[in-house]
Amino acid sequence: MKKLALLIVIIAMIGLCAAQTVKLGIVNTDKVILDSNEAAEISRLFTLDKQNWTNQVRQMDEEIKQMERQFEIDKLTKNETAKREAQARIDQKKTEAGRLLEEYFGDGGKAEQRYRELIDPLTKKIHDIIKKIAEDEKYTMIFDASMGTILYAMPTTDITELVTLDLNKGTVRPGTQNLNTTDPNQAAPPKPIGGVEVPKTEDIKK
Repeated sequence: MKKLALLIVIIAMIGLCAAQTVKLGIVNTDKVILDSNEAAEISRLFTLDKQNWTNQVRQMDEEIKQMERQFEIDKLTKNETAKREAQARIDQKKTEAGRLLEEYFGDGGKAEQRYRELIDPLTKKIHDIIKKIAEDEKYTMIFDASMGTILYAMPTTDITELVTLDLNKGTVRPGTQNLNTTDPNQAAPPKPIGGVEVPKTEDIKK
């Protein structure tokens, strides 16, 4: 639906060209994020948080398994009342584990909230940079190439590199701070390893 809407806008803009001068531009926001130092840092921070939450869930899972193993050992010597109480404690712990899993990785859970907290400021920053370039360079309209609807565009209309340079200005990619690139014998900084992807709940639960 978004692609169709964008295609309609492009056709309308082409028609407008007959009446006045129109300057169109494109930007690949996926590539901007891919090459963004801040996005790499966001990925690092989010991975640390996700690992912490995953460890908590796994720890509770281990506690449940330990309780079940102990139950199997004790059930031969316990009476029916004691066995029911022990099973009830196991069931309660399982309920707590399910609630914790949902709290962290369910829809609208802490993982999703944390990701939005980290990525929203960067998204706004990219939007503001694109808007500033459009105003400074007198673009009539700028399209997002990452939506996949642009079939052809002159290289001079692509402002992706301008946006990326502005976004990375004054920042350093995580893991490259201590690299001395003036030393020819020292390894060059690593290439971009990818942007941040919003995790799916089913992927995180694995």
